[in-house]
Amino acid sequence: MNPIANNVALLLSFFICLSFFPSLNAAPDVSKICEKLRHKDLCISSYRQSYIGRYLPDNARPEVIASIIIKIVVNNASDVSRNLKTTVLEGPKPLTPEVKAKYGICDHEVVSAMKELDKLRTAMEIKNRNAEKYNMKSAVANVEKCEKELTSVEAQLPDKQQFDEVLILKKMLENVEDVVKNLG
Repeated sequence: MNPIANNVALLLSFFICLSFFPSLNAAPDVSKICEKLRHKDLCISSYRQSYIGRYLPDNARPEVIASIIIKIVVNNASDVSRNLKTTVLEGPKPLTPEVKAKYGICDHEVVSAMKELDKLRTAMEIKNRNAEKYNMKSAVANVEKCEKELTSVEAQLPDKQQFDEVLILKKMLENVEDVVKNLG
């Protein structure tokens, strides 16, 4: 064989060999990260349902996976916010002024949590651990305040769906908190 064919054959053999050893190029996959979280089933199911996960490269670093998990939570929070607003504006039955006010406060807190999560992703990119902790605590506090507001009028809620959505969002945030701790 000529030298070029030898080099091509050698390279081809090398790449075939690499394909049998994925651990050489392995990066932590989402299921391994989710296994370490408080609500691992929620992590895995929300990741699988999200379109964002489809664009995750095979060799993604933990920081990239964490950023994608955060983006999934932000998208979920956006849905929660939209559902809160829809219930106030177009709900199945008129809400009392007190319940409307609680929904408004809750929505404001969810939007604030989304902003904190975006800041968290930025802090992760520049590896600012203090900012990560602060933004994480703030996002959790925002959602806990929303939960508290809805709990105070729970008996008057038109349905429990929004309350359940806020509880799921809180669990998702607890997962993000675990992810961030594992990065540090």
